[in-house]
Amino acid sequence: MSKKPCNHEYLAATEFGKAQICRECGVVHLHIQNLTMRFEVADFLGLADTLADAAIQARTGDKEKAKRAGFTVLKSSQRLN
Repeated sequence: MSKKPCNHEYLAATEFGKAQICRECGVVHLHIQNLTMRFEVADFLGLADTLADAAIQARTGDKEKAKRAGFTVLKSSQRLN
């Protein structure tokens, strides 16, 4: 039984963290400081969309919305598989 080793390709790298993908396995490796998470590509894309939306809101969000308590779903999750 010979399993071919993963071939990681960088998607992004900053001083905060890095993201790599193995296109053969379909797995994204997200490294943030001393934490590593592995995601299927569709799940990683869902997380990336959520974080991108959150970053936009954090940068440009309404001050009144920031003061309001509670949790609001801005976008429903959609699985690709």
